[in-house]
Amino acid sequence: MNIISTLTALILSVFIYFASLITPFFTAPVPEMEQDDFVPVMRFVATSDTHIQTLGDTGCRRLSAMLKTAYAVSEADKDYNNLDAVVFSGDITDNGFISSFYSFAAITDNEIREGTERLAVVAKAHDSYTYLNNSRKVFTGITGQESDFHRVIRGFHFIGISRSETLEHYSAEQVKWLDENIAAAVKDSPEKPVFVFQHEHVKDTVYGSSETDGWGMEVFTEVLSKYPQVVHISGHSHFPANDPRAVWQGKFTAINDGGLAYFELAVDGRNGQFPEDKDRMSQALIVEVDADNRVLVKVLDVEAGKIMREFLIDNIAEENKEKYSFEKRKAEAAAPVFPEGSVLKYEKKGLLHYITVPQAEVSEDNEVFLYRLSVLNEKGKTVYEAWEFSQYFFSDTPESIVFDGFMKPGKGLTVKVSAEDVWGNRSEPLEIRL
Repeated sequence: MNIISTLTALILSVFIYFASLITPFFTAPVPEMEQDDFVPVMRFVATSDTHIQTLGDTGCRRLSAMLKTAYAVSEADKDYNNLDAVVFSGDITDNGFISSFYSFAAITDNEIREGTERLAVVAKAHDSYTYLNNSRKVFTGITGQESDFHRVIRGFHFIGISRSETLEHYSAEQVKWLDENIAAAVKDSPEKPVFVFQHEHVKDTVYGSSETDGWGMEVFTEVLSKYPQVVHISGHSHFPANDPRAVWQGKFTAINDGGLAYFELAVDGRNGQFPEDKDRMSQALIVEVDADNRVLVKVLDVEAGKIMREFLIDNIAEENKEKYSFEKRKAEAAAPVFPEGSVLKYEKKGLLHYITVPQAEVSEDNEVFLYRLSVLNEKGKTVYEAWEFSQYFFSDTPESIVFDGFMKPGKGLTVKVSAEDVWGNRSEPLEIRL
């Protein structure tokens, strides 16, 4: 072992020691599960966007909590109690500092047990802020792991692709490498899912990946579209993983992992919509596969220790999949409905006006996305409009939503509020005269 390797090992051992002092105070709850008839033969955790800055910060705490909860879920399964891998799809760090990579390595080395593989890709985003094209070398030097990988775990292929070591996000050589490795995986196990991990979403797949959402890339679209067995898992957008649009299917399957840091969403074709309390966001996926190659995706609210939603993907090898296509689900979705007896409540505080809206109802495979408020004058002309998220992205969704702080723009006004689901379907409005 040379001097640099010895020094790296020494520094990491110090970080691991302090990590062991920081992390044992979280007791993981065991979330309730829905798919009681699903018997796994393999299980892993997937997340991204840890955004670690320093040892013991929020990113470290959530990372530790995620791992503890994942082990608690695994141990509570009477049929299969292994946690086979933990996979991180980039933006492990917030600024790409060496100390941040050491903190990630320390927490994961301290928390991940024997028999669980740690895999990670390095992003051309926050991970590369400091060391740019050398960020992969920094990661490998500290963790001892390659950032482009192809592993076989319990007979299932895991392929990860990191940023290139050039000014490009991804090089032509990496596109070729990915194609060759997926082809080899499919040849080995044509009926099994092939899990592919990348930081960015594939453009025009999951919510967050469209041109207007702003967080998709199409460099691998052609390659991935050749293989229906691909299950592509990514982060980057910080869009919620429990949104029904977080799973997309076409020629392959794509899944948004949510991430551990904060929420962002897009509304009316505009991204950068940050909910109040966005920093409470902390999500990861617990992914299981059974003997029939069905994939069960459990969306975990890390802070609350609750499973928020489950997606059962049972058409892995099928070409041109429709089960989770946006077009099919949008066509089948019914508009939200306010429960019988629902009314708007009005309150005035000083010069400001507040409208409280009861939550509307949708089918279990849908979500109320937001509420739209319109204020109409005596002639029926709209004089004020606003919207508020339903807060469906938190596991403790409130019973009502408040439009607060708007100025009353006249006399003889009518307020109308409609509920809108994730597909754009709107309810009949509730009304109140001011």
